[in-house]
Amino acid sequence: MLTSDHREILRELAFYTTFLAGALSPTAVPTFCELLFGCMLARDGFVTQALLSIDFHCVWSSYHHWISQGKWRWKHLACRLIRWVCSKAPPDEPVTLGLDDWVIERFSDKAPACRTHHQHSKKRNRPTYIWGQCWVSLAVIFERAADGAFTAIPIISFPAPASGNTSKLKIAVAMLKVVRQEVQDLALRLVTDCWFMNWTLMKPALEMKIEVVGQIPVNRALYALPPTPVVKKRGRPKKYGTKMTADEVEKLSEDRATVWMYNKFRTIRYRTMICRARFLKGREVRVVWSRFENDKGLTENRIFISTNVEHKGLEVLRAYAKRWPVEPMFHQLKHAFGCCHLWQQKLRTLLRWMHLKMTGYALLQLLTVCKNQACLNVSRIPWRDPDTTTAGMMRIALSKIIPRFAIRKGWNRYSQKYEFNFSELTGQSRPDKSKAA
Repeated sequence: MLTSDHREILRELAFYTTFLAGALSPTAVPTFCELLFGCMLARDGFVTQALLSIDFHCVWSSYHHWISQGKWRWKHLACRLIRWVCSKAPPDEPVTLGLDDWVIERFSDKAPACRTHHQHSKKRNRPTYIWGQCWVSLAVIFERAADGAFTAIPIISFPAPASGNTSKLKIAVAMLKVVRQEVQDLALRLVTDCWFMNWTLMKPALEMKIEVVGQIPVNRALYALPPTPVVKKRGRPKKYGTKMTADEVEKLSEDRATVWMYNKFRTIRYRTMICRARFLKGREVRVVWSRFENDKGLTENRIFISTNVEHKGLEVLRAYAKRWPVEPMFHQLKHAFGCCHLWQQKLRTLLRWMHLKMTGYALLQLLTVCKNQACLNVSRIPWRDPDTTTAGMMRIALSKIIPRFAIRKGWNRYSQKYEFNFSELTGQSRPDKSKAA
């Protein structure tokens, strides 16, 4: 029996699906809808597992054929997803984009886009170098209204090629251009780690009017603004002032604040000023030197910059804190939604199936962000925090409802809309659990 919360969530999910279906031809939409709902409910990344999670209509080999040889483009689906996810962002603040890369381990030499990668997590049970696919991903960061936690929703990904001169920085620039082209009227803010804080990425981002906030290595050259000369002299005025070494930074006044960051209250000591960055060709940036207080004392000093000099020190630190939800997003995609099992033989097929899996995960995350009260009522687990709902909890709740519908029949080819037929379940009775073995 469907409750009002179930109906509200399914209507919202059908509305999402209708918008995404505009990226495909009308004849391909029913197959797309079946695979999309299968990607939402399946824990593994195999196509057959996605089909077993729903009531599919065609022969299973036809779905493999549609993914590998169908006449549709994964980029069109990604563009639709970008527009839809960015439209859900709060209108009074910039859309925060999280950029990072992640590696999916592989064993076969024939897997597309595979090469040797350095294992940055430094886990004791893993080798220093691993064989796999390195994906560069962009995600939109949201704040859940129910519990105030930050959530990352993936919008586009692309693997680093196995050979050639295309680097992860060039892939990131190409993805930023796609996002800027789709949302030209929105303010964007990019948060990333120190590996991507490079002139190769930041120059195109600044030209696209995207704010950049990130951490930089301690060996980057930063200079104070030059003093204004009292008497005008011949020649070009000074571009750089005093170099901000460790001794010069210690001369700045230190502020101390206790703020909510990384899901707990943390005490921060920080120093901030406007500097010129040498690696940005002398551009003025807001620089923050910060360290945390903990039981062992003070952590090591870390440097954060923002290309918006109007930001204050705490604003830069809070903005960078929104990057960390990208890490649990990668973990959920790999292990909870099966992206570690994307065994495809061609790069185009791999990109298509990856974006189908990402879209299914993104729709579940959008439900937790935009429909919090209904999701809390449906996906509540007794031993969890009552104000917490995640994509995994939503998948468990919807896995009991969506398989009861005929997914292919929900697409109306005349009105070009997807609708769940609730009248199909009116006469169904609940199974008697007492007779179960």
